[in-house]
Amino acid sequence: METNGLKTRMNNYERIIKEILGTFSKLEFHIIVESTIHKRIIPINKEDEKDKQLLQDIYLIANNFALEYNTTPITFDLYKTLCKPPRPKSFRNNEVGIFADKIIPAFFDKNRDKIKIINSFKRLTLMGYPDEVIIDNYGRVTYLEVKTTSRRNVGSPRDFFFSPLKNSKKKIKEDARHLLLCFDTFERNEKEFIITGWCLIELFNIRVSMKPEFNTNNLELYRKENILFNVNF
Repeated sequence: METNGLKTRMNNYERIIKEILGTFSKLEFHIIVESTIHKRIIPINKEDEKDKQLLQDIYLIANNFALEYNTTPITFDLYKTLCKPPRPKSFRNNEVGIFADKIIPAFFDKNRDKIKIINSFKRLTLMGYPDEVIIDNYGRVTYLEVKTTSRRNVGSPRDFFFSPLKNSKKKIKEDARHLLLCFDTFERNEKEFIITGWCLIELFNIRVSMKPEFNTNNLELYRKENILFNVNF
């Protein structure tokens, strides 16, 4: 009987945990931002002339960046020349993403005479989401995340992630549109990448899931009663 009672309790615990975790699965991104940052995500209206012009300006900036680095490879030497420290010890697709994040505002400046509605395009220096803030001539704010990928058709849970911590709260100051700019990359030679394409994504309706994690700190971990051996030299 005791065995049956234990099995029943374990099944109930498992069911309760699954229900709790299921609550935080496949939630619309705008709900997460609005409930944790308390700022509204404004969806893109493809029929609105201001939004149309905003997208055209972003297209111009992103496409010129992509064309530049389709013919000019992004190398470790180029990264070290154009990007301020800290400099990475290795050079992978992740560093190409950092390069794009840091360099793309310069393509707003290069094309300013062709830009119709964007007034400023600036990189947000704090770590975490989002990477850039765009302000248009009407005072509207758009936040932009910049990514690179060599495998759009292969996914992992951290291809896009958002932690509603203090940096994101400092960065997301206004109700705004939220977009993601992704560049496709190809490593044609070792540590030599080119841009092969790109896409712009609206983040309003993407679905996100929370990755549960149980954690503690050193004060709990190294409590005297937990230690079995403690050797000092």
